Amino acid sequence: MECEQNMKKLERVLRARRAFSTLIAALILMLLAVSAGVIVYSYVIGWLGGATQTTGGTKGQLQFDSIYADATADTIKMYVRNVGGKNLLLSKIYVDGALKANATVIADAGASLTVQSVAYLEVSHTMTFGYFYEVKVTCKDGTSVSQSVEAK
Repeated sequence: MECEQNMKKLERVLRARRAFSTLIAALILMLLAVSAGVIVYSYVIGWLGGATQTTGGTKGQLQFDSIYADATADTIKMYVRNVGGKNLLLSKIYVDGALKANATVIADAGASLTVQSVAYLEVSHTMTFGYFYEVKVTCKDGTSVSQSVEAK
């Protein structure tokens, strides 16, 4: 008999305590649905943005194959490669922000650099051994590459 009374008390205690009310449960479910919708929306928008880009606007891209600053001869020698998807016209060379005349290829109209081809460029600049100099090569369409080089 005592066991039955204990069981009844236990049942009353369990019935009296609820984990969530129906209102709180509904709010949590709505929150989960909205957050899942936001995640799906951001994924789809990102995917559509990448899928709808036009390939007609291929960009030019340059990189230095090698660059050397000779402090004793006061010259910077560099090989520049066109790694982009279109032909480029080399335009100007800057050393520490100052426009430098190219001693090798670039004329006033620009020097053509086809895709995957390399151009040798050389500029004169007074340098100090051990100092770093920022070298920037630009093209007529705005494509550019820059790199720091130590004078040796």
